[in-house]
Amino acid sequence: MADGCTLLILAGGRSRRMGRDKAALPAGNGTLIEHLVHRLSPVVDETIVAGGRTTPPLDGVRQIGDRYPGMGPLAGMQAGLLQAHHPLVWVVACDLPDVEPGLGALLRGLATGVEAVVPRLGTEPEGLCAVYDRSLAGGIERMLQAGERRVQDLLARADVRYVDAAELRRIDPELRSFRNINTPADYEAWLTMR
Repeated sequence: MADGCTLLILAGGRSRRMGRDKAALPAGNGTLIEHLVHRLSPVVDETIVAGGRTTPPLDGVRQIGDRYPGMGPLAGMQAGLLQAHHPLVWVVACDLPDVEPGLGALLRGLATGVEAVVPRLGTEPEGLCAVYDRSLAGGIERMLQAGERRVQDLLARADVRYVDAAELRRIDPELRSFRNINTPADYEAWLTMR
């Protein structure tokens, strides 16, 4: 996948249900954000982390702030799309620790002629583990300026190629890529499964 793709890890959430910064949770020899960087950076050309209160500097990773703080993941996406050096941007939320590196190549390979390639499990789009065209930054900025902050609203306006579970299972048979860590119980379960 290293043919012109930026990885954008969203690390700016408030982590209300977790009670502490998810990006800084211990994971192996580092933090959850470091775990994702080490797991996914080898398959892209560039890695950006958007947001993140306690994220230490990481080698080879650009860290950026949101231009619209407090506006949720869409604001992190907008900031990252503006800063990306490559036309395709693989957006991954920091609370998805088991994203398969090969998933990025699958999504990127389907990105011809569309603005986004988004996994969909049942009827639910997984917009925070998807590939977006960098050109969406301007439209997202207009949405944020209008007070719109839902990723699903972006997907409703964009030309999207959805990827169903059967296609995803070729890369990730158990669909572990989409198991997120929102609560202390989720985190403990993830630590046990590792």
